[in-house]
Amino acid sequence: MIRFEHVFKRYPERGEALSDVSFEMNVGEMAFLTGHSGAGKSTLLRLLGLLERPTRGQVVVHGRNLASLPRGQIPFHRRQVGMIFQDYRLLPDRSVFDNVALPLVVAGLPHKDIGRRVRAALDQVGLLKRERATPSALSGGEQQRVGIARAVVARPPVLLADEPTGNLDPDLSREIFELFERFHAVGVTLLIATHDLSLVRSMSHRTFTLHDGRLVKDSGGH
Repeated sequence: MIRFEHVFKRYPERGEALSDVSFEMNVGEMAFLTGHSGAGKSTLLRLLGLLERPTRGQVVVHGRNLASLPRGQIPFHRRQVGMIFQDYRLLPDRSVFDNVALPLVVAGLPHKDIGRRVRAALDQVGLLKRERATPSALSGGEQQRVGIARAVVARPPVLLADEPTGNLDPDLSREIFELFERFHAVGVTLLIATHDLSLVRSMSHRTFTLHDGRLVKDSGGH
């Protein structure tokens, strides 16, 4: 479960990025986050991933208040939240296999478990046969699939995606969103920031709309 309670985020150099944002998402819910560039979408996701903390208010994920989470518990939280980025953020000098394995290596999993988990994640995204390729040998759509495999390899209950199809054509975008639907079907909680309103409308999930840091619309209305 995700809950924002009167959340504000202010940056010294550019002022308020989020202003009095409140909403709840249930476990296993899938929702979209829309709004113009600079509306606060990325900031909201960064707060959930604990890449930043709110200036005021509470951000709660599965009962943990992230605003006051002790530093020692941050790595555990980040293993519970998979993040997918528009620019893929793959290591160019590592193979597909090694890129996907990275979260498991950091978590200290045994080598035999890493291999099994990585191949299962690559199979989910249809890239099992490309495990030895480097990112430069892949198309944009394939690189994004590697990013998704890396985000889900540790089986996090929450998946966040920041403009995951921003660099892809409409057909590839549809394929990526269908992948998200499959994760949703097995109980993963997903929050996806996107500009692709036609795709959002075609999928009929709950939609949050931000405008200048404020939540101006919630189609689910909890």
